[in-house]
Amino acid sequence: MAGCDPPGSRVPESLTLKLHHIGIVVKDLASQGAAYADTLAYIPCSPVIHDPIQKVHAQFWKDEQGALIELIAPASQDSPVWRDSRKGGGLNHLCYEVENIVQQVDESLSKGGMLIREVSPAIAFGGRRIAFVYFLELGLIEFLETETPAV
Repeated sequence: MAGCDPPGSRVPESLTLKLHHIGIVVKDLASQGAAYADTLAYIPCSPVIHDPIQKVHAQFWKDEQGALIELIAPASQDSPVWRDSRKGGGLNHLCYEVENIVQQVDESLSKGGMLIREVSPAIAFGGRRIAFVYFLELGLIEFLETETPAV
């Protein structure tokens, strides 16, 4: 929208962020996925992924314009999303794709973010690295490194 960028508000080009997906905690992937399909015309675009590191089951869904959501259900009672799922779930995180994940995490920490999950490879993204940073003003943000170009 024109006029939405106040002067001096741009982040350094090396830290350009691109919204990748919205993470949503659910109790049950199948029933919640069906609700997104029936109500908002989302379609599944990945199989159900079990991530033993994150202790979750996840599945990606997209709408006709390509907007991507990640439905996340706990894989066990010690999952970090277990309590949220029992309270009905909802928005968990925004995920931004970044070129330099280490630099982005450092920049985020310098702005008051708290590192929740160290930079590590993610099963859901074919080994691309992710990190979770929590901001008091923003909530949980996931950073995903961009795909490495084929050589």
